[in-house]
Amino acid sequence: MDKIHKDALSELVYNKIKQMVLDGVLLPGQKIAKGELAQTLGVSQTPVTEAINRLTGEGLIEQRVRQGFFVRVFTYEDLRDLFAVRAGMEGIALRLSVEELPPEKLDELTHYFDGFNVPMDEEMKIQYKKADQAFHEHIISLSANSFIIYFDRSFDFIMKSYQKGLIREPEETIDEHRQIIQAIRARDGRKAQELLMLHHLKSRNVICERHLKSLP
Repeated sequence: MDKIHKDALSELVYNKIKQMVLDGVLLPGQKIAKGELAQTLGVSQTPVTEAINRLTGEGLIEQRVRQGFFVRVFTYEDLRDLFAVRAGMEGIALRLSVEELPPEKLDELTHYFDGFNVPMDEEMKIQYKKADQAFHEHIISLSANSFIIYFDRSFDFIMKSYQKGLIREPEETIDEHRQIIQAIRARDGRKAQELLMLHHLKSRNVICERHLKSLP
């Protein structure tokens, strides 16, 4: 196999395993069985090992001494820090987008929550979670800030924060999302930034409360 094909295969396997972790196909705390994973993906163990080493460096997988590799379980402390990062990074990303993008491009952010109404059944909540993730990822990509985009792609700070599901119920957050969208449509970058930061800091406060309750 030439180097180009080998590199392409390594990247493909890396992306597939990473998505399996982010989608919960590989569950938090689950031990990584390299042989089974290689068989599932139809490849040798070499690109699987390379991918696991890379994901370990990114913090999605952890190595335990004399035990092997496991999908990392994010603690409440981890989530608290992730939401603080999200508040800052997404806030400035959204402000840049609102202040600099043409209306037709900015409009891409304004329809993610169309058709959602409360109360929601379980199936609708699953769809809402997907819309929530897509909305926040889109904010990062639209900012066109190469460092913000690189930071998210390298560390997946948005996707990591969904490991325990939605921190707050849609009944509480849907109005917050719609207020953010209203500020986007009004092209008020400062207000959109403030609302988005407050949205994430509220979730961070809930995480802090849950952490305190979990302590002995």
